[in-house]
Amino acid sequence: MEKPSLIQNLRTKWQSINAKAVLIVIILIFAGYTFFLATNLQRNIVPDEPFHFAVSEAFSTSWGIPEEVSYTRNMGTYIRRTPFLAYWIYGQALHIYHLVRPLTNEWQQLFFLRIFNALFSIGTMIYVYFFSKELIKHKWWQLLPVFALTNTLMFVLLSSGVNYDNLSNFFSIAGLYYLLRILNKKNYIDNSLGWLIAISIGALIKETILPLALAMAVVWICYTIKNRAQISLADMKRIKAILLTIILVILIAANFYIYGVNLIKHQSITPDCTDYYTEEHCDSIGFAKRREQLALSEELNVFQAFKQGYPEPLRYFFDTWIRAMLMKIFGIMGGSKSYYPIGIAYFHILLYWLVALGIRYFRKSTFRIYALVGIFGFYALTLFIKNYDIELAYGFIQVAHQGRYIFPVIGIAFGLCSYLIKQVPHRIIRIPTLLAVLFLFIYGGPLRFVLYYDTVFLDWFI
Repeated sequence: MEKPSLIQNLRTKWQSINAKAVLIVIILIFAGYTFFLATNLQRNIVPDEPFHFAVSEAFSTSWGIPEEVSYTRNMGTYIRRTPFLAYWIYGQALHIYHLVRPLTNEWQQLFFLRIFNALFSIGTMIYVYFFSKELIKHKWWQLLPVFALTNTLMFVLLSSGVNYDNLSNFFSIAGLYYLLRILNKKNYIDNSLGWLIAISIGALIKETILPLALAMAVVWICYTIKNRAQISLADMKRIKAILLTIILVILIAANFYIYGVNLIKHQSITPDCTDYYTEEHCDSIGFAKRREQLALSEELNVFQAFKQGYPEPLRYFFDTWIRAMLMKIFGIMGGSKSYYPIGIAYFHILLYWLVALGIRYFRKSTFRIYALVGIFGFYALTLFIKNYDIELAYGFIQVAHQGRYIFPVIGIAFGLCSYLIKQVPHRIIRIPTLLAVLFLFIYGGPLRFVLYYDTVFLDWFI
């Protein structure tokens, strides 16, 4: 009997490794990075962390909703008319922490909330894994989106601080996972209730989840109409479905309490500063001062911008927006610090390479792939339009570019990229592309915090 070769032995051992064990290792490495940053980062490095922490502290004083929070007033926001669920959750977590350890100082409380936030990011990673399992039928390729996410520099920084992004990202990917299960024809009733509940909670955390909810609703409605003959509503009679429906009704009522009332009362999903405060106060807040200092005297329209030499939307998209977003996803746009590694140029090249592969090999695909591309595209387009509109007001100086704003749908991007590379039929293209992705994410990932701890990041840490 012929003995197996060394390569065959290695292949057999590799196949015997449990993918979930590798997932746990990835999570532990990520947890190590976030704990290191949560322990050592100065304040005001993570975007808006002092604000989020102060509002959470205000919510920790009771089980209800504070009548007015000085920090939100200083931002021109009336807390009861904006999504406040993240602050309520953080506030109650702090309240319980105070009961257990009543003599803690402010730094200890901040550290506790940073670790609490990191738990939601770990939950995001787990749901990205569930999402990729529904999308990709190969145990190792299913891990690539999780690996990419844990080596995305801005995601790691956010996960190490106090903000509402970690919560909204968690519920966004949870909703996308349940929607993808529907598209895979799995338990229509439970998964429909699952995505509706997850995205309803997300909308109570951050209003920017609303475009995602809209795109997901369109996909869900299209799927329901297309497959109505195969859908049975008999499962609605089960106790689990009834309980989920009750939870969903409560969440919809809570969303109406915020957004519905705002639309009726103020004709906008969130009120303006002047709807609750004096014009004198609103003119003194940071956003108003920034607009006074940086904005153009009169906001341009597209034609005026073009005549004055500013880029029209198409040129702005390819020349500025894509690169700026990549810089602030795979680099860091923090509160008082920024860091953009040289690898951004390579991420740019990788993006166009993957687009080329998609055009070459996947001209025809399934409804679920088109649906995911559509959801990601609609959300990205909404963000692009918002950014361009702000550029028209500020003269194209990139005032509001934030890579973290795309994180609610980044699981789709990483999942589709992994799916795309796996499906490339030629090993001579597939394997080098995979190796390039692995190298690039490791090279540009949170390992840089360790490598440059005492040089580039010297003044970032305590």
